[in-house]
Amino acid sequence: MKIHKKIKIIVFNMLLCTLCFSGCGKEKEVADFSGITSVCELATLKCYYHNVAKTETKASGIFGKWLKTGYKKIWTEYDGIIEYGVDINKVTVSEPSKNGVVTITIPDAQVLSVDVDEDSISTPLTDKGFLTSISTEEKVETLNKAQSDMEEKAEKDNETLMRAKERAKTLLEEYIKNIGESIGEEYTVEWKDAEPGTSESENK
Repeated sequence: MKIHKKIKIIVFNMLLCTLCFSGCGKEKEVADFSGITSVCELATLKCYYHNVAKTETKASGIFGKWLKTGYKKIWTEYDGIIEYGVDINKVTVSEPSKNGVVTITIPDAQVLSVDVDEDSISTPLTDKGFLTSISTEEKVETLNKAQSDMEEKAEKDNETLMRAKERAKTLLEEYIKNIGESIGEEYTVEWKDAEPGTSESENK
């Protein structure tokens, strides 16, 4: 199901709840933006990647030159998913103004998670010198280091981070406008950047 269809379903459900709990009077309907969390979750940008985890220790010692004593190499390949998105706790939505303006405070996008597809992890290829062993701990450490490097690289990927934020803004704006249309109002959105490190309660 397409993202935009899911947003319309969220709006429809919110409208249905409003109708169920409203009376028979003709009071002006109040905009309900409680589905904003679901929209932020839909806005998450997923990037699939293939990574190689490898470490190499050079030979050392008296016989290192001839017997490669101390030399070891580990090589493992695997797939994973990086999720980019905005921190839901830092997103706030104002009540519509008299002119139908809704102000949304939104933070910069960030890396939400870096997950390994465990089923994709290949059997580690190893190479070692004479009287040199490779422990299970070293294999695990190699994979963990590769993940840390991948996460650090993802956090510096400004282009993807920008795309994730723009994606969130697009879906949030569509959601606000759909809510307005559902109650016979026309809303426009103004954006405000959240202060770094602030939470939802601090933004209010």
